[in-house]
Amino acid sequence: MIKTVKSYKIKISGLMFLLLVFTFIINIPRAEATVRKAPNFNLKVLNPVLSGYTNFQLRNFKGHVVIINFWATWCPPCRHEIPMLKNFYKSERAKGVIVVGINVNDTIGGVRSFVKQYNIIYPVVYASSGVISNYGGINEIPQTFFISKSGRIMFHWVGEMSKGALYGITGKLLKMN
Repeated sequence: MIKTVKSYKIKISGLMFLLLVFTFIINIPRAEATVRKAPNFNLKVLNPVLSGYTNFQLRNFKGHVVIINFWATWCPPCRHEIPMLKNFYKSERAKGVIVVGINVNDTIGGVRSFVKQYNIIYPVVYASSGVISNYGGINEIPQTFFISKSGRIMFHWVGEMSKGALYGITGKLLKMN
């Protein structure tokens, strides 16, 4: 009887271990490097005074490395990325790097005030259903797409981006023709 109880406990703790590992794995940021042409979009910029842009049309940025970040104001990892993206944009835009934040909130109302409150200097646009669909149906946020100078998606990151990954991937893209 004692042996049965012990083996039962081991089975339960093993199952719990697997559950913890599985939970950990699904929360790890994922990255993929499937190269394809980046779908164009033309959206109104929500922070024209801070960013200097009124509309953002992807095709106008051929020859630049473009970082597209899908995010929402209510998302803690998205909020955590904002200061890093702001600093990154300040330091890299002179090299031809553009960051655009595509917000996926349910309503546009609070997005403008959020952008102003957090002094977001890179262009921020509000996602249309077409853009969400064209970029694979954004079901998780944040998501970041790295677009090469030739307009191709070279890398796709799902989850919170680290500073090292952001600078490392962009550095490789800047070296490409």
